[in-house]
Amino acid sequence: MLQWDMAIQQVWQFVVVLVRTAVILSALPLLGGQSVPSRIKIGMAVIIAILLMPIVTFTLPPDWLEPGNLVIVLGAELLVGLVLGLALRLLMTAVELAGSVMGFQVGFAMAGVLDPVTQVETPVFGQLLTILATLLYFQVDGHHLVLLALGSSFLLIPPFGAHLSAPLLSDVTEVIQRTYDTGMKLAFPVMGATFLVHFIMGILGRLVPQMNVMLTSFPITIAVGLLVLGLGLPFIALVFQDSIVGMETVLWDLLQELGHG
Repeated sequence: MLQWDMAIQQVWQFVVVLVRTAVILSALPLLGGQSVPSRIKIGMAVIIAILLMPIVTFTLPPDWLEPGNLVIVLGAELLVGLVLGLALRLLMTAVELAGSVMGFQVGFAMAGVLDPVTQVETPVFGQLLTILATLLYFQVDGHHLVLLALGSSFLLIPPFGAHLSAPLLSDVTEVIQRTYDTGMKLAFPVMGATFLVHFIMGILGRLVPQMNVMLTSFPITIAVGLLVLGLGLPFIALVFQDSIVGMETVLWDLLQELGHG
């Protein structure tokens, strides 16, 4: 009977680990998209949860099988997964924001393509930057950062150990603010170049009233925007890489706030 109870507890321990793992993995670039079959997502979550089981040491309370306590345990795991997943997902949101701003400035606001990952229409520039950012994300071992954060989360935040607190909300707000800051930094070269084009074309329109500024400036703006984007790709890659490296500190702060409240 004792062995049976221990077996049941181990099964539920695995379920707890699986819930947190699945929620965090769903935020990963490429893997978390709708284009990836659900069987692959579930399979990877199960495999990683199995690999984490030997290093995850926690015991469920005696009354853990009561419905109320079980809901609390699973709810706490969802909370941890959602907070960490949000921080990771906002990395790609910054890139998508930059692409949207670039596309609007260049004149591609009405042009969009279907994103195979999110299954929604996104600007052309946003799709291009998302692909490049995804490649860079895996090149600098961003997925290793996710696995490290996942393993550390069980050491700092055992089941029943997650807490909501004012510092946690402050950290989440800071992460969102960083997202907009990073997005604007990525879009700045194209924004500055198109602003200069519009400024110069505005002056020419005053000097030469017969010139159709709208029709003339449109192809020039597109050409300058594409040229600056091509020349600025190293800068964009550097900013995004710094954001990935800085995310390690952000995740550590979130884990500490979730664990200590």
